Amino acid sequence: MDEDHTPHRRLDVRNALADLVSAFALLTVLPARWLSRNQPGRIVAWFPLVGVVIGASLAGVASLTFLPSDVTRFITLLTWVVFTGGLHLDGFADSCDGLLATTSPERRLEIMKDPRAGSWAVIGVGLLLLGKWAALKHVAPLWLIAPPTVGRWIMGLAIYAFPNARPGGMGATMRAGLERRHLAIATLLVLPVLVGLGWQAVPAFGVALGAALLAGRWAAARLGGGLTGDVYGALCELAELICLLTLTLLPGTHS
Repeated sequence: MDEDHTPHRRLDVRNALADLVSAFALLTVLPARWLSRNQPGRIVAWFPLVGVVIGASLAGVASLTFLPSDVTRFITLLTWVVFTGGLHLDGFADSCDGLLATTSPERRLEIMKDPRAGSWAVIGVGLLLLGKWAALKHVAPLWLIAPPTVGRWIMGLAIYAFPNARPGGMGATMRAGLERRHLAIATLLVLPVLVGLGWQAVPAFGVALGAALLAGRWAAARLGGGLTGDVYGALCELAELICLLTLTLLPGTHS
């Protein structure tokens, strides 16, 4: 019987590795290839692990002591942007332009597809980066593991929980093959990280989750009942910011 199950086990391991590599290919600039073309939503299971790697890199950069503190903060923020290729920042910018426009849901979706950045995109991204910059001054390097990890888990939850606002596009692609078990795996990955960091991670996670869910419901109402890939990315950025700002208010997290 063990021999009968061996090929299936090998296939499961191969699929898991392909999903892991694909998660890094999508969410980072690491030289990884997209391998999970069939049911790509499965890669959501590995989103938090990508966040851990991003967060660990930020923690390492933020620990540099031979540079002036402001320079270290700038390099940390730059690493944060470059590591992700600006993917979610782009989604945040498009979401600001579309969601804050005073028009119909159909027109908002059209605005979000426009590659040009409007005034709301510039203002929104500027405030987002300014908020992260300010918070980095007060949060110890180790705690920088939390925001990217939490943000990517919340993004996976949003992909699972909110329907598509339009057929096609990255949002619809990421829902293909996504099941509850993939979100469960993502949860099993994120919980040990938060527990390992300390109790402060729990309220930071809770506040970020609550803010992201409220923002997701508001965005879905603005877009006719669903979300797009841009909004999924925007919720990741928002969750990162809220998590980081919450950590500045908690004892034991300061640098």
